[in-house]
Amino acid sequence: METLRRRTAKALMRHVAQIMPSKDWGTAMQNEVEAIEDDRVALRWAMGCVAAGYRERMNTMLQTWYFRSALACLIVLLALREFFAPLLIFAYRMEYLGLAHFLGLRTAGDDYRRLIPVMDATPFWVVALWAVAGLLYLVALWQMLRRTGASYMLFLLGSGLDLAGVLAIRSVEASTGIIVEPIPMIRLAGFVLTFSVAFVLWRMTWKPTPAAS
Repeated sequence: METLRRRTAKALMRHVAQIMPSKDWGTAMQNEVEAIEDDRVALRWAMGCVAAGYRERMNTMLQTWYFRSALACLIVLLALREFFAPLLIFAYRMEYLGLAHFLGLRTAGDDYRRLIPVMDATPFWVVALWAVAGLLYLVALWQMLRRTGASYMLFLLGSGLDLAGVLAIRSVEASTGIIVEPIPMIRLAGFVLTFSVAFVLWRMTWKPTPAAS
């Protein structure tokens, strides 16, 4: 009579056969677990196969055109976010008040005039950080579309510049008493989204290191 471990191992291998992109690979794994006599070893093997199956499924999904298109849209949105503050500051300082008003409607409070003390106190190098970060996001997008391995490095560099700008603007907020984004969860969601995109870009180009013989 089969033990619980053996039944669990077989159930896991049936699941692997369903999720594995290559049916031949799934069948080979099932045959392998049948050849393992020790039930404990068979269960560990089956659990490892499940993890491998999901990795292969994710790798296959990451290469589909619809997933890459959705990721491209996210990167464009993140790049536009980086350009938003520099454009608003530029419009205010150059007295393009119509554009400043239009952009201000997209800020917390719906009025750019609330942010005038912050914009006056923001140094040029912080604005440059955000602009360069946005450009790096777009270059990373171009590299992703070309399927090169440089996309996630460029995106991470842009993320680092964005973070440096955010830390700098926090001191400006403290000195002026004006909070640009008063809802902390919105800032947190932005960081989570940014680093999630960076992880996906890395995973799209990651290749396992061959085991040494």
